[in-house]
Amino acid sequence: MNGSDLYLHGKHFLHRRDYRSALQCFIEALDIERRSGDASHLIDLLIHIGNIHAYLGELESARPFYEEVLDLQRERSDPRAVGLTLVNLGNLSRESGDLSRAEAYYLEAEDILSQTGDDQSLAVLYSNLALLAQDNKDLDEALRFFEVSIALHKKVGYEAGLAAAWGQMGRLYVQRGEEKEAETCFGYAATHFSSLSDPIGEAEALRELAKVYERRPDPELALHCLVRVTKAHQKYGLEVEESDQRWIGRIKEDLNNIE
Repeated sequence: MNGSDLYLHGKHFLHRRDYRSALQCFIEALDIERRSGDASHLIDLLIHIGNIHAYLGELESARPFYEEVLDLQRERSDPRAVGLTLVNLGNLSRESGDLSRAEAYYLEAEDILSQTGDDQSLAVLYSNLALLAQDNKDLDEALRFFEVSIALHKKVGYEAGLAAAWGQMGRLYVQRGEEKEAETCFGYAATHFSSLSDPIGEAEALRELAKVYERRPDPELALHCLVRVTKAHQKYGLEVEESDQRWIGRIKEDLNNIE
């Protein structure tokens, strides 16, 4: 199998969220491209490999791939790409607990992206600045950044960014103890993920929404959310998680006891 075919197979596995299979395909494709001198997918492959390592929590494995990408993008004088890679490096630093280093990466990214007029990239940056503010326990600042991010995502019509940002802001509202606002955010997130045909993201948002209803308590609405989770999985041929099945069973038992 050649590098281009492996790259396409990796994209397929990535869409299915089979991250280990995608990673293997991308690593093999990268090795072929380095040996052949074909750099058509080089930066994309490096980014995908870095992203998957980061998603899997393998932060230090991700770093050299992002750093190589950054060097290549600086050589090509691509400010948008440089800014987004700085965001990725900021994310690695934030997730590893080095908040000062993360802030430095984010601020450099903001300087660069602000000059490009690229609202979609800025929206991604501000979502991550919101998460950094949360880590620093500045919840008001985090909320402000999320509001800016969502406004920019709406401006450019970037639905995937909206889905993620609404879910993140919902978790912030839970942390702030503002359950009604959290309910609204998770509802929006679930709707956007559904429109994107992303059952994994939809299920995550609906689970968070079910938790809100359980804390209220409103077990009927919580059960409704979890039934939607199972239907979303079944629609796309995904396995229903045992934890969801147990959760549904527990709520049904609680409802029977109430009756």
